[in-house]
Amino acid sequence: MQIIMPITNIKNNSSNNGHIEIIFEPIIKRIVLIPKEIEIISSENNMKMDFKLIYSKFREILNKHNINIDEYKVIHIQLNKSLSKLPPHNSMKPVKTYKKMNLNLIKLKSKTYSEIDSKHIVNIKNENHLINNLHLIQNASFIDSWGFSPNSVKDIKNKVQSDNNIKGGILFYKEINEPEGYVWLTKITENHKTAHVSMIGTLPQSRGKGIAKKLLESSINFLITNKYHNLILEVDADNISARNVYKKYGFEDIEESYWYEFSDEAFR
Repeated sequence: MQIIMPITNIKNNSSNNGHIEIIFEPIIKRIVLIPKEIEIISSENNMKMDFKLIYSKFREILNKHNINIDEYKVIHIQLNKSLSKLPPHNSMKPVKTYKKMNLNLIKLKSKTYSEIDSKHIVNIKNENHLINNLHLIQNASFIDSWGFSPNSVKDIKNKVQSDNNIKGGILFYKEINEPEGYVWLTKITENHKTAHVSMIGTLPQSRGKGIAKKLLESSINFLITNKYHNLILEVDADNISARNVYKKYGFEDIEESYWYEFSDEAFR
């Protein structure tokens, strides 16, 4: 379940349209807080995040929706670079850093990608078949990944039918019977020229065959053909090998996001 929590004040120095997305993940007993559109417009050295305000509004949400905080063991918050520099609450500890990387599609030579081997890259036209394959491969691919919460068929369906989904932008790798990997491209609704790699995964038993590489190259070709300008993805900052592979394709670091974890007593 996802809820929007308006936050219009971080020590009176943030934009007035800021909010925090709250995502409840009961399967892994985690709550995620993601501040959105909150930008610091002051350089005062004594600024800090107003967690009293966040705590207060968060408790209001829990009470309104009759959510039992005791059912959740972990609370994470994702901060951008500017917010991460503010003094965090003393019950938070850093747990993960992610690099956001961008590929400028306009600068690429389209011919290079139009000639790639894509004979095993397919679209699935039937929506039910599409959703069932995404559900299977996605959960199998990321089951051991940090912070991943298994998606239900309903979760997948909602994402497939959302406004930021790209028509034809879910590509599968299939040799014989069933797909073995996939890439899921999405877009920002306000900027239809920028695409995101929402997910790219391969079944555990199919790894080592270069499937992810073929899916990425097919994605680049698809986006160039459809006149997109940029492709953005996120990767674990500690995954040096993956970052180096993306750099070989021309991806460049553009931003970092930081994950902090609250102690289990923070909101009680």
